[in-house]
Amino acid sequence: MAKKKLKTDEENKDLCSGCNGKCCRYVAMEIDAPENMEDMENIRWYVAHKNVHVYVEEDGTWNIEFMTPCEHLGENNLCMIYDKRPKICREYSQDDCPHHNDYEEAYTFETIEDVDKYIREEFLPMLEKKRKIKKNETQD
Repeated sequence: MAKKKLKTDEENKDLCSGCNGKCCRYVAMEIDAPENMEDMENIRWYVAHKNVHVYVEEDGTWNIEFMTPCEHLGENNLCMIYDKRPKICREYSQDDCPHHNDYEEAYTFETIEDVDKYIREEFLPMLEKKRKIKKNETQD
């Protein structure tokens, strides 16, 4: 696969025009997809904290998200340390930029109630289906 060509600093600044600094207002990290109810209890605990969300990307990747702005995001919504910004910021792909793309998550959990609804409607039925498949495989 070809490596993406990074935008120049001027192209990046142009891309950020009119944005409210969306990519600078949170930190997200990939987490393991839950496999059992204990894992779901952990997710319930995560979202019980202020400004912490969990979301699932359309490809099934699970992430925990801390809604906290970068301390270097200026009032103009631009980086105040642009020339010295961290490597992760320099390598950020504008192809993934929420300001320029119609990005949607498959699931978003902001409250315990969101997680409980997912458990009832999606997770428990999935576990039951897996249990039945495993039972059928052991009977064959």
